[in-house]
Amino acid sequence: MITIFTPTYNRKKELERLYESLLNQDYDDFEWLIVDDGSIDDTEKYVNSLIKKNKIKIKYFKKENGGKPSAYNKGLDLASGNIFLAIDSDDVFKENVLKKISSDFENLPNKIGGVMYLQGYIDNPSKVVGTNFPDDELIENYFNIYHKLHVTGDKLIVLKTKVAREFYFPIIDGEKFVPEALIFNRISLKYDFKCINYMASLKEYLNEGYSNNYFALVKRNPLGNMLYFKELYNLEKSIYNVYGYILFGIYGKVSFKKLLNHKAKFLIIILYLPVFLIAKVRK
Repeated sequence: MITIFTPTYNRKKELERLYESLLNQDYDDFEWLIVDDGSIDDTEKYVNSLIKKNKIKIKYFKKENGGKPSAYNKGLDLASGNIFLAIDSDDVFKENVLKKISSDFENLPNKIGGVMYLQGYIDNPSKVVGTNFPDDELIENYFNIYHKLHVTGDKLIVLKTKVAREFYFPIIDGEKFVPEALIFNRISLKYDFKCINYMASLKEYLNEGYSNNYFALVKRNPLGNMLYFKELYNLEKSIYNVYGYILFGIYGKVSFKKLLNHKAKFLIIILYLPVFLIAKVRK
């Protein structure tokens, strides 16, 4: 069974569109698991009305607002399927894709943690977000896909549930966001993905969404991004990753002494002052 997990916050209108795309599937062995991160619109009322209709299996859990990482972790706890597919409330599935996804997961080797698919745009369904994979059925880890093969753009990433449960998001006091790439980079250390040049879903980048407000978002949640750059340096020893680590450490009011808890101590000593000045300019 596939668990289709959707974290949501005040996105009742977008959920309507996603729901309709779930009705347009020729496969019914799935549950739609919605974790509501404390919405104050009519999300709860709307989802309860869908549950009463009983056209598809829906599980709904409402929690105190704590951000996407905590919603994702709760979704992992509540998932019943052996396949875990996270899709945002402002995205939709293309018609009849769930049967293919289920088929693609049959007999996957233990080394493969999941499958990655292409995504398109809701307002331009034939256009791929970013680039295709270089091979039609590439086997590679997440880090190499983006950093060595230079694939770009958001992809639909579907995981074996047992693999996803090995990699919960870290929860950082006072913060509500951690880059998803941190989790997928961690997965890279143990598992590969099967990458298929097949468009499975369509995205819309809302003006108030994460993607269109990314720098402001990570600046408000700097410690998660500092952790991301620290771990990224272990995979790719670049000055840029040290710069990012220092920058978000400064935004997070981390002391210079604590910043030195890093493999690149010498670079941090050299770069700290210029990055500090840049941080002041980018306030």
